[in-house]
Amino acid sequence: MKPDIFSSCIGAAVGLFSYTCLLVSCDVDKKEDGELPKVKVDVEGEAKLPKYEVHGPEVTVGEKKVEMKVPTIDVDIPKEEENEPVPPPESKKE
Repeated sequence: MKPDIFSSCIGAAVGLFSYTCLLVSCDVDKKEDGELPKVKVDVEGEAKLPKYEVHGPEVTVGEKKVEMKVPTIDVDIPKEEENEPVPPPESKKE
């Protein structure tokens, strides 16, 4: 599996586990029955959905070789002998 698919599966599993724990940790007691309203529907003809014609942009994907300068950083790390502990600053008493 690819790492991005794996991480999204793990995320979904954690979310489902959290949701399940939330539902299990609740105490739900039914107090009264629910009821849907009575609805009278009179329909004539067929439903018609709108039609859309969508044209996306034309995309060309390719490769191009580019040379660029990358800055370098030189870090001088002191040797072990040079690493002596620094004494803490003395506190001033007034």
